[in-house]
Amino acid sequence: MSLAAVVQQEQKQEPKPEEKPAAAPPLSASARLAAAKTAFLRKTGNGDNAAYDVVSTTLEGWGRFTLVNSLEKADVVVEVFSQSESEGGITASVGSDGRRGREGKVKQSSVSEIKLTVYDARSRVPLWTGIERPKSGMKKIDRENNEVEAAERLMQKFHDSVEPPGK
Repeated sequence: MSLAAVVQQEQKQEPKPEEKPAAAPPLSASARLAAAKTAFLRKTGNGDNAAYDVVSTTLEGWGRFTLVNSLEKADVVVEVFSQSESEGGITASVGSDGRRGREGKVKQSSVSEIKLTVYDARSRVPLWTGIERPKSGMKKIDRENNEVEAAERLMQKFHDSVEPPGK
């Protein structure tokens, strides 16, 4: 049989049904983050709302993710964990007449760590995690500012991992 006859015979045969493509390999964590459009924000831990508020405001201002109000609508879950610990101290006060006033313990609360975990909303696979430990401070306002700064640093790290600088 000549080559031309073989080619004609193959062309007359029924076309083979298309084979199913091989399953696509699972997406990497960075690819899942890049594909995500919606995020559900959750607060955990016993810390105050400062870190949560910073993360919420930063996500809204970034515009990369649309915040949704239910887990079912989300591509990713952004979990903000802040842990407070109480510190005891002794203080003494002096009255206006110069005599020593009451002494007692004053409890101060400071956040020992802020952890941000971003995971896939459906599979619960962690896609990104970061931890920041705020500096301590003697005054309440200093402790609060340090907590805000730590949350901002954490969000900057997350932002840079999703959208690396220079792109």
